[in-house]
Amino acid sequence: MPDFRTHVYWGIATYPVFIFLSLTTIELLHVSPLQDSRLIGYGYLLFLLGSDVPDIDSKSALIKRIFEVLIAGLFACVFYSSVISPEIQPIVLSWLNSMSLAVAISFSLAIALGVIVSKAINLLSHRGFFHSLWGGFLYGLIIVTTVLLRSELLGGELNYTEVLFLGVAGSVGYYLHLVLDRVHGFARGRRVPAAQNEKDSIRT
Repeated sequence: MPDFRTHVYWGIATYPVFIFLSLTTIELLHVSPLQDSRLIGYGYLLFLLGSDVPDIDSKSALIKRIFEVLIAGLFACVFYSSVISPEIQPIVLSWLNSMSLAVAISFSLAIALGVIVSKAINLLSHRGFFHSLWGGFLYGLIIVTTVLLRSELLGGELNYTEVLFLGVAGSVGYYLHLVLDRVHGFARGRRVPAAQNEKDSIRT
């Protein structure tokens, strides 16, 4: 199957085509245009990321190792701020009577929990859910939901066209990965019988 570099190179090469088609569609539908040119750049990052996200369930994939680190860090922060800091840290503080030591121990617990969650990726079977159409839809939905909830991070309130543009950019990049895998598998399937026929002809 295509490796990380192949998927990313195809993502880089095809994003301008996606821009052309998506902006042309926006014009034809007469909906609100993209107001902020930075969204083209954000869409590019989501498109490129999507072009290799399906391999998150592959133990040898670079994207999987990157996501392990990101998930471990994200969940450690979430666990610490939402549960450990308000609930567990005061208990540790009452035992040790040292704020610095209590924070260090409490966050160590958060780190351990984050690592445990990140390792759960290893339980996923390769080319399972993440190599399906539903996986691409979920990736786009996560983008849309995140942007709607935290649009201020992208410079303020976005119109629905801009939100959908980012979600579709991610999903199309994701589906590009699936198409490349199918094309590579088809080409490989045709090469194997051809090589076998060549061996048989040599024997005869």
